[in-house]
Amino acid sequence: MEYRIAIVGTKETVGGFALLGVDIVPVETGKEAVEQLHRLKKEMTVDPNGKERNTYAIVFITEDLTSELSPDDEKKLTRGALPAFIPIPSHKGSTGYGLGRLKRIVERAVGSDILQ
Repeated sequence: MEYRIAIVGTKETVGGFALLGVDIVPVETGKEAVEQLHRLKKEMTVDPNGKERNTYAIVFITEDLTSELSPDDEKKLTRGALPAFIPIPSHKGSTGYGLGRLKRIVERAVGSDILQ
């Protein structure tokens, strides 16, 4: 099985990733980014055995576009194993979203915030 990788971000940020074989999804606003994340989550492929599976294993999103991502959206997008949604800093730098998300995940897993 071959899975694909995508990156959601502004044209300036994601353009170079196409050279690496990553599917680029250029957007201008956080709202567009959230819509594209939901689309990528739902995208399915039929494997050679006829089984339907997720097309994408990993979807990167630039942190500057996560402002429109509500807790409800985050919960829906992270349900299930695939795809994994990974926030990365944009050309503007980090907003702290990725670290905050990691802290929430660790706190849920171990019961307290050990990443202070």
